Amino acid sequence: MSFSSDTKIALSSEIPARKCCKKAYLMGSLAFSGIFTREKIRYITEIGAASENVVTLLDELYGIRSEVVTTEKHGGKERVISCKVTVSDKNEISKMSPDFKKNSVSLYRVNKNIFDEGCGRCASMFLRGAFIASGTVSRPDSSFHLEISTPYKNLASDTAELIKENGIIPRTTMRGSNYVIYLKKCDDIADFLAYIGATSASFDYINESILRESRGLANRAVNCDTANIKKTVAAASGVSAAIDYLIKNSLLEKLPEEIRKTAVLRYENPQASLAELADMSTPKLTKSGVSHRLKRITDLYEKYKRGKTD
Repeated sequence: MSFSSDTKIALSSEIPARKCCKKAYLMGSLAFSGIFTREKIRYITEIGAASENVVTLLDELYGIRSEVVTTEKHGGKERVISCKVTVSDKNEISKMSPDFKKNSVSLYRVNKNIFDEGCGRCASMFLRGAFIASGTVSRPDSSFHLEISTPYKNLASDTAELIKENGIIPRTTMRGSNYVIYLKKCDDIADFLAYIGATSASFDYINESILRESRGLANRAVNCDTANIKKTVAAASGVSAAIDYLIKNSLLEKLPEEIRKTAVLRYENPQASLAELADMSTPKLTKSGVSHRLKRITDLYEKYKRGKTD
């Protein structure tokens, strides 16, 4: 099973308790299913529990009888299961008319008339049904991507707005003939999954975000240390070359005494750090003091090399 399928199975494991939420969940499921008109309903999914939920809610809420027809195909090594719920009797579907009066509410819109304003969970249940019907979510350790698609522009627009109303900003795009509502940010996906009740999947995204952030911090620290080491090595190499030049050209004795002492100390301890050189100096110096003297050595070297004297 994929991460997306596992998430849908978890979301389908229970039906909402309140009647308003049951309606919202069912409408989200049907609006994003294969067909949802006043003449025909067809809901297709690979999640058996999701199709059973649709059958249960159609009967419980509207007295519409239906059943799940399951087919199985083998595509190479993979077994593909399809669960289909179909209602073709207009008279049966008309039992939903109190919630979808003809010429007043499109079936392919978010019908907020079925939401109970005092509930606070109806919107999330609608989005749960929509995600189970036509959503996908990638494994958090591979990429960050969640989407819900539909061929209906108004439904996509309404759904995107519903998500925005709950503090998450989705993007929309066209893919072929479908409108795709999608999220690419880890935090947004985690928030959306938590909102529709996919707690475990949400935690997986949160944990991956923390892991990636920790890796990023570690990598930045390593890169910073490496850069500092390279700078230190380059600086030490430059000073060593300058001291070698001064010694070979009998110029070391022309340096001021304190500068000469530091030059000799560096020459005799080429691998020592600034802190170690500072500790070995007599009298002891600070790291900045040693650094200043070493810079003075390279400055004098440049002057002597150009044939100038201090």
